[in-house]
Amino acid sequence: MELTDTMRNRSATQPALERLVAIGYGLTYDAVVRGFPPYEALLAEVAGLVSRAATPGPPAATRVLDVSCGTGTLAERLARAGWTVVGLDSVAHLVEVGRRRHCDSGLSLSFHHADAARDPIPGSGTYDVLVSMHTLYWHPNPTALLEACRRALKPGGHAIFLTYERPAGLKTFHEVRASEGLGAAVRALRWLLPTMTFELFRESEHRYLSAAEFHETLGRAGFEVVEARQTFLSGLSRLAWCRAK
Repeated sequence: MELTDTMRNRSATQPALERLVAIGYGLTYDAVVRGFPPYEALLAEVAGLVSRAATPGPPAATRVLDVSCGTGTLAERLARAGWTVVGLDSVAHLVEVGRRRHCDSGLSLSFHHADAARDPIPGSGTYDVLVSMHTLYWHPNPTALLEACRRALKPGGHAIFLTYERPAGLKTFHEVRASEGLGAAVRALRWLLPTMTFELFRESEHRYLSAAEFHETLGRAGFEVVEARQTFLSGLSRLAWCRAK
């Protein structure tokens, strides 16, 4: 009986703990990545792919959906390029922070609290481009998530998916050191240490997919992989540039 009560209490407190950890990490993430060259380069890489799928005419005519947007770091970057951007996140507090930060920006940028795998997506079926950065590896229902992403796009729309190939850890530090030198590896700790701490407290299942598994998963959801590569911190992330079938 005592063991049962302990397990029940743990089950009841875990979602609250997960939420607190997600909020804490989300609120500190901007400070961690702002001005961090590898992350800035990753945002530029994503923005370059979005521009390739932009519709002819004024930039605002291109609608972009950012899935798991957090407080809006990427969404703001894309909106500053002139595109109409909608950010979506399952953590309500992060959405509210994003709204407060950008309410007076004058950008074509809005935020919505929703889990794409479970809740209706505002404007589903109207988006030209979708971006999902590092959501697949932790989301509890990746199949439903990808199916919702497919439905959110116009026919023939494009999507950019990133997922981690392996855990962020000291191995990445040594890989960056080997390829870019000790200075770059030390600077990478600015992102590695808080990310490693966050993953330590997060209870969700982590899925680190091979290239073949990643592409097969996307294909089953109705995406054709047009380009794929490794990127960010010595190839820690896999990027797939896709077209909706």
